Amino acid sequence: MTVLVRYADFLRQRYRAILGYTGLLSLIASLLILSPLLLLAVYPQEAASAWGFVLPGLALGFPSLILWRRLTPRPAESLTMPEGAVIVVLTWLLATLAGAIPFIFSGMGFTHALFESTSGWTTAGLSVLDVSEASPLLLFYRSVTQLAGGAGLAILMLSTLTGPLGPGLAVVEGRQEQLLPHVRRSARLVLTLYAGYNVVGILALRLAGMTWFDAVNHAFTALSTGGFSTQAQSIAHWRNPAIETVIIALMLLGMLNFLTAYTLLRTKFRATARNSEVRQSAILILVGAAVLFFGVTGGLYATAGERLRVAIFNAVSALSTTGFATVDYAR
Repeated sequence: MTVLVRYADFLRQRYRAILGYTGLLSLIASLLILSPLLLLAVYPQEAASAWGFVLPGLALGFPSLILWRRLTPRPAESLTMPEGAVIVVLTWLLATLAGAIPFIFSGMGFTHALFESTSGWTTAGLSVLDVSEASPLLLFYRSVTQLAGGAGLAILMLSTLTGPLGPGLAVVEGRQEQLLPHVRRSARLVLTLYAGYNVVGILALRLAGMTWFDAVNHAFTALSTGGFSTQAQSIAHWRNPAIETVIIALMLLGMLNFLTAYTLLRTKFRATARNSEVRQSAILILVGAAVLFFGVTGGLYATAGERLRVAIFNAVSALSTTGFATVDYAR
């Protein structure tokens, strides 16, 4: 009986830890759902659509806060990989369901809203939203979901906690590469790199000719390789080589794992060039661009330079799974 009692107590502690950490991750997701409200300072005329973010944000946030404060172990405990998997799955499910509500408030049916939310959080990039009719708050929200999906909610959580959580969460998020020996410090460095790339990308896109709003949205969705756009024609809306160059750079950074990107940032160019991921990606991009240049773009564009530009951009977009386009497919 003593063994059974101890085992039951052990299970109770592990369930509490799982629910507590799920609460923290879901709290982060709720803050992301509320983040479009920041744009009301710039778009006060969109105040009527604010409830579409306030209600799901608070409905997810308050219970999550209670779970986190009441059930999370103090200090933080290590998590096994199965426990990390349960936490991540529960959080993605809650974030996807709550994240569909802003789309429902915009007039979409439940199925379409759930599709759009799932596409955003998973960075799949498929969309059923008419961006020409959507409010700026909703467009920004879509981009935020892809930004979070690109980083991984578990990485966001790991960066906020102290204590030895172990690799369980990072591995199930597909972020098993460590930049530093300590998991939490590695997660924080990943987020620092991710944030830095976004800031530089936003500034570069603004200088290249985008508005601040478009620059922020496209930096988020290019680096996350999600591909949501604020324009129905995607990147083809601008017909701007400078913008396309910046987007290509962001997509390339987004398709690299963070360890490779960190090596490149530390100017270890030889080590980066020897990396098998970099070599294979470069070969695939060159082959893809060559196929598009010689087999697809001929007769569609007036100059070889324009054909090459279209071929390179769309090869990178396809191989990085971003999905941005500079092509009018009606042609």
